[in-house]
Amino acid sequence: MAIRQGLVAFRERPQLIIKLITIASVFAGIIIVAILAAIAWLWFKRRKASSRKPQLSQLSCDGRFTRQNITHTFISAIPTLTREMNLEVATSRQTEVLDRQNNRRFLGINLGTNTAQIKVPVTYRYHIRLYDSWKLDIAGNTLMVRAPAIQSSLPPAIHTDQMEQSVNRGWCRLSPGTLLEELRSSLTPTLSSYASDPRRIQLVRETCRSGVAEFVKKWLESENQWGSHRFTAITAGFADEPLLPSQPVVHLEFD
Repeated sequence: MAIRQGLVAFRERPQLIIKLITIASVFAGIIIVAILAAIAWLWFKRRKASSRKPQLSQLSCDGRFTRQNITHTFISAIPTLTREMNLEVATSRQTEVLDRQNNRRFLGINLGTNTAQIKVPVTYRYHIRLYDSWKLDIAGNTLMVRAPAIQSSLPPAIHTDQMEQSVNRGWCRLSPGTLLEELRSSLTPTLSSYASDPRRIQLVRETCRSGVAEFVKKWLESENQWGSHRFTAITAGFADEPLLPSQPVVHLEFD
C-alpha cells in the first residue's frame, strides 16, 4: 500500500512543478511589463519637458539678443521703458526715535539734565541709476543681469503730521525748548544718514533684486523674448556684489 502511494506521488510531482513554473512565468511577465511601462513613462515625461524648454540655439535667432549684443540692446531700450533717470526698486517705512540730552553742573552741583525726544514715521526709498553701468549675459535660457549699485533716495519722506515730541526739564534748568529746536533742525540730515547706512540697504537688498528682475522681465515681454522657446529665468545682482545669486529671481512656470 505504501509503495502504491509513493508511485502516485511520484507521478503527480511533474504536474506540480509545471504549475509552479507557470505561476512564476506569469509573475515575471507582470514585472517585465511594469518595468517597460515605467521606462516608457519616464521617456515620455522627459521628452515632453524638453520640448517645452527653450534651447540656446533658439534664443540666438535674433541678433540683438546674443551675448555680444544684449547689453547694448537693453540700454538702448531704457528710454522706451521709462522717462525717469532712476528706477525705484524698494521702499521701507520705519518709526524712528531721536533724542538729545544736555547736562549742566555748577560748582560741582548737578543742576539736572534737559532731554528732548522726537518719534516720527519715515519712509525710506531706494533706487538704481538707470544710466549707470549695466552688464547682461546669457546662460542657456537664463538672462544674468548685473545692475548698478543700490542708492538711497534723499531726503527720506518724514511724516511730520504723525510726529510726536516730548521734553523733560532738569530740576534746576531753563526750558528745554532750545534743545527740542536743535533736534528738529538735525532731523533731516540725521535720517538721511540712516537711509544711506549699508546695514539698512542690506535689509532691502532682496526687494531691490526683485524690482530689477521685474523691470528686465517687462523689457523682455515688450520684445517678445519672455516665454516658451525664449528666456525663462532672470538672475539679478548689483555692481557692489562680487557674485551673482545662484538661483534665478524670477522664472517662467511650466504647466
